[in-house]
Amino acid sequence: MKAITRFSLLALVVAGPCLMATRPIDVMTDLGISSDKLRQDVFLNLKEPKWFFFNASGSMRQMARRIPESSRAATVRALGKVVRLYVESTQFRQEWLQDLRVTYPYDDSYREETQAERQQLQKMQQAAVDQQVASMDQVFLAMDPAILQLAIRSQLAREEQQLASLSGNERTAHSGHVTALKKMLTLAPAECKKQYLAYLKQQYRAEAAHAGQAPEIDKERLAEQRRKKAEFDAHADFRPLLKQRLQDFIALANSVDFEARLVPMGYKHEFANPVYQRKPAEWKFLYRLGKEPVAEARLMAQQWLAELH
Repeated sequence: MKAITRFSLLALVVAGPCLMATRPIDVMTDLGISSDKLRQDVFLNLKEPKWFFFNASGSMRQMARRIPESSRAATVRALGKVVRLYVESTQFRQEWLQDLRVTYPYDDSYREETQAERQQLQKMQQAAVDQQVASMDQVFLAMDPAILQLAIRSQLAREEQQLASLSGNERTAHSGHVTALKKMLTLAPAECKKQYLAYLKQQYRAEAAHAGQAPEIDKERLAEQRRKKAEFDAHADFRPLLKQRLQDFIALANSVDFEARLVPMGYKHEFANPVYQRKPAEWKFLYRLGKEPVAEARLMAQQWLAELH
């Protein structure tokens, strides 16, 4: 049969014959599987909708040839515990969500919560503006209109000096300000005071509104980002995928005929039954592993599946 170089998610469980250790804490070290490698293989197979994959190194295959048959089931149990502990850990949950953000990216600024926070901030800013405007009334209440008019004349002189140094749009805007001050100074002191206070309030509100103005929401983009966030949320719980992959493995293991006969075919052996010859690589891989380790892996998968909430 053709050599298989890529095996299953639960080949992390059923690759027991590739291991010498029988305790969970020894399996990773003895096999030379790093945490990154474990993560890579689990994520690859959990997200794969059809096939199972596992990269077996040459050293792992050499170890498989040396392991006694009596130790294979125990080795499967040990490695299975390692895989399950990882998948059920907080670390895996966090890494799953991080990986999911790559597959289903969305803009956080368009979340419902973010929009609500933005609206709340705008309300707080408006309340602060209203409070500041109210304090202006108190300040101006005790102010002598004639003295205020003198202060406005002094201000006008400074504004006219500044106007001379400006150009373009800045000069046009500042010119309007100077014109407004000149107009107020033609009024009686009391009316001048009233108009000046109203003018200051208007300016303050306009500047505050400009400073706190949030960018206009693009409704189409908002709808798009909400759709993307819904896709992310729909896949955030990995347990339905895990259940499906466990069920797939159990079905695959149940389908293997470990009594299938091999016959010489040139320099290799082939299945005597042509139906088996057309079986996928995963089926043939389990056949080569043998009945006992596959039965142990299937039992662990069944127990895990039964305990999933």
